[in-house]
Amino acid sequence: MNQSEPKFIGKRITVQRSKQSLRIEIGQQIERWQEALLIAWFSAWTFCGAVFIGYAFTSQDPNEQIFFTICSSLWLFFFVRIAKVFIWRRIGKEIITIVPGEVSIKNAFGRFGRTEKFASHNIFKLGVIKKSPTNFFAFLDDSFWIIGGDRVGFNYNGKKIRLGKQLNVRDTELLVRVIESGLREIKSV
Repeated sequence: MNQSEPKFIGKRITVQRSKQSLRIEIGQQIERWQEALLIAWFSAWTFCGAVFIGYAFTSQDPNEQIFFTICSSLWLFFFVRIAKVFIWRRIGKEIITIVPGEVSIKNAFGRFGRTEKFASHNIFKLGVIKKSPTNFFAFLDDSFWIIGGDRVGFNYNGKKIRLGKQLNVRDTELLVRVIESGLREIKSV
């Protein structure tokens, strides 16, 4: 297989072409100041959890033990979510692979992640997902402290599939063009 060198389009997107495939990787790294805030938040949350768990085990009052056990359970739920975002921002990437007859999308944490496969002839309406700038949830979806903010979408067997997390407008448009050309080129091979 004669593969080309990876080519950067935009800040976080690399494209690697060969005669039979197209591989697109979207890195999820964030600015250093955002990473520092995420680390501070993660550290503060860890400290709060240690306090809750400590009180749950050391309290003499059964009502306090129940209260701090419930607080610790809620804390653990959000701790796992924060840890997942932290790992995603450090080593996460979206991998889109186009081969004859198939498109696969993987949200990878390093080497791990689940791959979804789609028959390329069933992909319709590939394009940019429009977001309302006045919608609070759209604003929240763009925040660096969550995994979300998909920018590109397509219809597949009646379902809406989304990818391209938190890309800017220019990178989103470039990504759509690369995927469209990849689907045309690989389909004709």
